[in-house]
Amino acid sequence: MSKEVATIGEIFSSSWEDYKERALPILAVVLISTVILGGLVMVLALCAGFGGALLAHVKADQSWTFILIALSCVLLLVITVLALWCQTAMLAIVVDEDLGIIEAFQRGWEYLWPMAWVLTIFSGIIVTGLILGILPSILCFVWFSFSFYILIEEDKRGMDSILASMEYVRGNWWNTFGKLFIIWFLYTLTGIVPFVGPLISFLFYPFLMLFTVAVYRDLRSIKGEAELLISSGTRLIWWGITVIGLIVPLIALIAALIALITGENSWMDSTRQSMHGMHGMDI
Repeated sequence: MSKEVATIGEIFSSSWEDYKERALPILAVVLISTVILGGLVMVLALCAGFGGALLAHVKADQSWTFILIALSCVLLLVITVLALWCQTAMLAIVVDEDLGIIEAFQRGWEYLWPMAWVLTIFSGIIVTGLILGILPSILCFVWFSFSFYILIEEDKRGMDSILASMEYVRGNWWNTFGKLFIIWFLYTLTGIVPFVGPLISFLFYPFLMLFTVAVYRDLRSIKGEAELLISSGTRLIWWGITVIGLIVPLIALIAALIALITGENSWMDSTRQSMHGMHGMDI
């Protein structure tokens, strides 16, 4: 078991070797996922346009509002499930080098709901951190950034994967922050390159994931597999933080929906006026 964390140069080197050997199947999973999600987003955009056109030609009946909201929620749910499935498949093929493309999606489906649960907890904690300020959210993000990889590699689920990630990072927070900051900074730079930015980002994304796995495994090699000797009180605190982060956005969403449904239909009138204006211009 190694005594010191690997340098960022060593992590880059090992990640690059993995990338050269495994880039093609990982990129294939990323490409398939991008095509699927891109198609669904286009469908959502078309439905939104159709809904706007429909509202411009019907009476101000709240039943249409309910129908459109229901259809939008269903479509968003489908997109969310498929997005999570695709992302889990990408994580699976990055973590397990023996998986092929089809096997990656099978593993992604197997871990779909456990991944959704870990993501829910992670999101709740990060949102609470954002409520407290940017620094707490960054602190939590670094602590728990390996939770998704731990779920697949160690089969630790729910809060266990969250707390295991924190245990690996404990004592090496600044080192881990520096490595993750640099790799995400480089990934961001690839996206702003004129003309070829999206292509470079697409090719770089598997390297980012392999780099993150390498950082996680390096920390794990130092401490061994995390033994979660954590008190029930500590767990209760983290559950409380999670619940706060989930309830606040939920209350905001419910308030927005109530305002949309029970409020005046001025937004519908605006839509109709704009659509009729466009027809007038056509004439």
